[in-house]
Amino acid sequence: MKVHRFFSQLKRDRDAVSFADPDVVHQVLRVLKLRVGEVVTVLDGQGMERDVELVQVDKKEVAGMVIAERKNEAEPEREVVLYAAILKRENFEWAVQKAVECGASNIIPMVTQRTIKKDVKRERLQEIAKEAAELAGRGRIPEVSEPIDFDEALNMAKGEKYFLDAGGSTFDTKRAASSVSLFIGPEGGWTDEERANAKRAGLTTMSLGPRVLRGETACAIAVYLMTI
Repeated sequence: MKVHRFFSQLKRDRDAVSFADPDVVHQVLRVLKLRVGEVVTVLDGQGMERDVELVQVDKKEVAGMVIAERKNEAEPEREVVLYAAILKRENFEWAVQKAVECGASNIIPMVTQRTIKKDVKRERLQEIAKEAAELAGRGRIPEVSEPIDFDEALNMAKGEKYFLDAGGSTFDTKRAASSVSLFIGPEGGWTDEERANAKRAGLTTMSLGPRVLRGETACAIAVYLMTI
């Protein structure tokens, strides 16, 4: 039987708990139509999760009893921050969703020289990230930041820094450090100036292979390879 998962802060008195987050209450009551006696998993966003048997479900609050609690084991050991050039709306939403499912720690949208769309609906992307984290069984919700320029991203990046581009070295994750920054470009690709700036900033150019991938596909594959 599928157990539904939600990120929410619990009010707790020993094993008795309740939560009044309007979005979660709506999901439980109206969307999933869960009833008393059913079990949900509630995540606190800090790495703990609790199985809760529902004892009350109404329009304002959901209450239950904790029947099990444990540390979430689904978070990747390696921290992977994805610096992704902004794509068209649907494509970028897909990129965020899949990157979170695949294990990205945080996602930082970038404006590059060939970026066509230069803004994002951050609140919507954060909600997509939350839903993807719930679906994937993760213990925390990755943050989707406000967009920044490519040069600012180069200065911000930490850990081992990888620049995905055609002709780079074979993508090898086994020797990667515990903290990684991944740079993935726009539909039109990187400019020569951006390649030169990335090299000066100490980024290692890597390739996902001989085939041309869409930006959103590259985001998912690169993050997944870095987190397995």
